[in-house]
This record gives sequence, structure tokens and C-alpha cells, in this order.
Amino acid sequence: MAKSKRPAPSAGSRLRPIEGRDLDDLEPIGYEDSVYDDDPDHREEGYTASSGDRIRDWIGRQLVRVGWLVLAAGLAFGSAGVAAATQRLPTGDNRPELTWAADKELSSKLDAAVSDLVLLNDDVDLLAQMARKTLSGLAQINQVALTQAWDSGSGAVDSIYARAADLNTRLKCDSLDAARRLEMGKTYSPALVDRYQRICLVVASIAPLRNDWESLVAGSRTAMRVASDIDDHDRIAVEALQLATKGLYPEALTKLSGASAAIADATSIAADLAKVTDVSTLRDWLTRTAGWDASARVLWQSLIDSKGRITPQVTAALKGEADARALLPDDNSVLQVVLYELAGNLTSDGISIEAARGALSDALGGLVGGTVVGQ
Repeated sequence: MAKSKRPAPSAGSRLRPIEGRDLDDLEPIGYEDSVYDDDPDHREEGYTASSGDRIRDWIGRQLVRVGWLVLAAGLAFGSAGVAAATQRLPTGDNRPELTWAADKELSSKLDAAVSDLVLLNDDVDLLAQMARKTLSGLAQINQVALTQAWDSGSGAVDSIYARAADLNTRLKCDSLDAARRLEMGKTYSPALVDRYQRICLVVASIAPLRNDWESLVAGSRTAMRVASDIDDHDRIAVEALQLATKGLYPEALTKLSGASAAIADATSIAADLAKVTDVSTLRDWLTRTAGWDASARVLWQSLIDSKGRITPQVTAALKGEADARALLPDDNSVLQVVLYELAGNLTSDGISIEAARGALSDALGGLVGGTVVGQ
């Protein structure tokens, strides 16, 4: 019996499958009816899903899956492109892409400043070496070494301050206050503004060095002047004694006046130093030395007055000179003690220079190679 054709479904209908059609052979391999039995879309009252429905639903699901895969692949390629495009931007706060060009220009300027700071640091190292050499030369009473240290150290100070002045001019560090830093933050990244400030702080840290060095030099010159006065006194006094042993008392007195002048100069220096530091050993030594000068002068004048005869006045003068000489040291070892005493303030100046050198070196270590752009 011939099969009659069913009418085509009307527009907008659910396109229900043709019942009784032999379409079961078109089911996907492994497909089970139970899958759709639980699907609410296919649980309409009095309706059983046909093979055609199941095929269309299966094809629809596969298309959805393909669509998601395409979308995911597109997002992956898009993200990779964005990442590649932004690799050249610095990582910072406040929209670094907006400060990139300005940061690059300022960073080059700061790199050049750091290079100059390295040279300035070398000058400070030299100054610290000359400070140590000054103290060493003073302890050894080595005028040649002291003069060399003074000259080299003063040259280093001049170079330090010339470099600092140039950096201040180029960076305008003197005007880098809170308001200016805030204004710079509108143009440059925070990291770069911070580096700018740290460089200016390093430049400012050398400010005390000139005063420390000049104080060290002045103090060591004063100490050497005292040492020279004492040395001159002792040398002239020996010459005076040699004249006195030959009976040339008037000549001995004349010579001794030169020795007394030297000790008077040292005594005046010690009085000034006593206002700022303890020089008790020096003052005691100078007092004893001046006491011997006075006793020798009395003795030699007594001998002149007695025309070489031993009188009660001469006897008393002889005893006074012997007592005064007994109070003097047998050698000049006490001079080392005196110079150590005088070096009290000088040591603090040297320590200050060393501390500045260490601080500058540490600060510079954090700036060298610290270019901000491209981090």
C-alpha cells in the first residue's frame, strides 16, 4: 500500500518530527534515548522526541562547543598581543605610560649625575686618606708628610665642592622642596622622583667636609707649631749651655733669650687651646721648661756678678737650676703625649670625614645602576 505524504509544518511551529519515519538509522553512534528523556524541553505532554529532533539537538550542541573554542582562541591571541605591545612600558604607579617619554629623558640626566657622583666619591676617598695621613704625620712629627697631606687634601676638597656645585646647578637641588616634588609627580613616575631626591641628598651630604678638613689642618698646624717651638727651645737652650760651660755667661744669656721666646709662643698657644680642649700635660711641661730657663738665667747672671767666684748667691742659684732641671724629662718622649693630647679635636674631625665617606659610599651604592626607565 502506498504511503501518503503528511502536510509540511506551518511557519513558527515546533517542526515536530515526522512520526513513523524510518530515521532511526541516522542516530549518532552511542546515542541513548535516556539523554533526552530527562530534558525539560522534550517533556511536553503527549509528545515523544523523534530521531530528527535528537539529530538537530546534537548538531546544535556541537556548534555551540565549536563557537566557544573559537572565542577562547581569539581571546588568547588578543591577550598575547596586548602583552607584547605593553612590554616596553615601565612598571610604576599612576599610569606610567603617560610619563614614559618624560621619565626616559630625566633618567638619562640622572644617570649622568650619578656618574659624576662616582668621581666625587673618589675625591672624598682621597680626602679621608689625607686625613689619616695628617694624623699619622702629626704623631711622627713629620713635617714633610704633613705638608703633602695638607696639599693633597685641600686639592680634593676643592674638587669635591666644584663637582657638588655643578650638580646643584644642573639638578637645582637647592629648590627641591616638598612643593617641587609634588609638581614633579605630575610629569614623572614616583620612582624617578624618589631617585632624583636621593641624588640631591647625596650632594648635600658633603656640606660639612670643608669645615672638617679645615679644622683638621688648622689643628695640626697648631700642634706642629707647638712642637716646633719646643724643638727650637731645646736646640737653643743646648747651645746656651755649651756657651755657659766655657764661661761665656753673657753670650749664654743672649742665646737663652731666644729659647725663652720660643717657649713663650708655645705657652700662648696652649692657653688658647685650653679654652676648647684639655692640654694639661702640655701646659705643665711648658711651665717646667720656663722654670728651668728662669733658674739658668739667675745662675748665669750670678756668675757674671761674682766674676766667676762661688758666693752664697751663686750657691743658691746652682741649687735652683739643679732642682728645675730635675723636673724636666730625660728625652722628648713627653712630646708624643703632648701631641696625642693636641690631637683630641683633630681625631673627631678625622672621624667626621670618615663617617661622611662611608655614608656617601653606601648611598651611591643604591644609585649606581638604578635607572628607573624600563624597569
